[in-house]
Amino acid sequence: MPEIIYVGSVHPLRGGLAAFNERLAQEFQASGYQVKCYNFSLQYPELLFPGKTQYSDDAPPADLHIESVVNSINPFNWLKVGKRIKRERPDMVLMKYWMPFMAPCLGS
Repeated sequence: MPEIIYVGSVHPLRGGLAAFNERLAQEFQASGYQVKCYNFSLQYPELLFPGKTQYSDDAPPADLHIESVVNSINPFNWLKVGKRIKRERPDMVLMKYWMPFMAPCLGS
C-alpha cells in the first residue's frame, strides 16, 4: 500500500485548515493510501496566535494516525523530523503552505 506523510495542522489543533487537512488525509485513505499525519507540537507561539486557543475540545478522528512532532520555531526539530521522514521513505510527502512564518520550517 502506498504511503503518504502529511505534514500540517490536524487535531488537536482547531480551525478550517486542520479540518481540511484531516478530510484530505481521510480521502487519501479511502483511495487506498496509508497516511500518517505529522502535526505541530507547537504551531504558533501564544504571542502570535490571534484567537483564544489553538486547540480543539473535540474528540480526535479515530481513523487517522496523528503524531504531534513538528515544532514550528525550532530548527533542530526541523532537521530531526526531516531525517525521520527520509528514513521512513514514504511514496509522497504533502504539506500545506499558508503563511510566510511557516516557510523556514516546512522548507527544511
